[in-house]
Amino acid sequence: MKNIPLSQPLRELAEKKLALLESQNTKRNLDTVQINLSGYSDVMYLMADIVKVSMLALEGETSLTRIPEPNINISGVLGILLDLIPYEEAELLDALRESFLNPKNETIEDDFILENLYITMPTALS
Repeated sequence: MKNIPLSQPLRELAEKKLALLESQNTKRNLDTVQINLSGYSDVMYLMADIVKVSMLALEGETSLTRIPEPNINISGVLGILLDLIPYEEAELLDALRESFLNPKNETIEDDFILENLYITMPTALS
């Protein structure tokens, strides 16, 4: 991907708001996401929840006998997904979008050109 030069305000915003991914190896584009768990049992329960939700999705009603409390498993997986939504990055994405779709030029000539000029015909000529 090509590096795009950022203005200083966008660069500062990016440094503050790009928080979800932590770069581990920039040469190979390897990043990590932190999920806070309280031990190996949490890791195993999360893995089991993901497997159970997948089974429910694949098997539907037939897997209910093997999965006694599907609501708890589904809730656990959805909670992790909520934690992975990049809320911090949203402000940066909005600023980037605005910067690229509606660039503001600082020169007076450019501001003059961007002004709308409406000309109407005199009523006597129409």
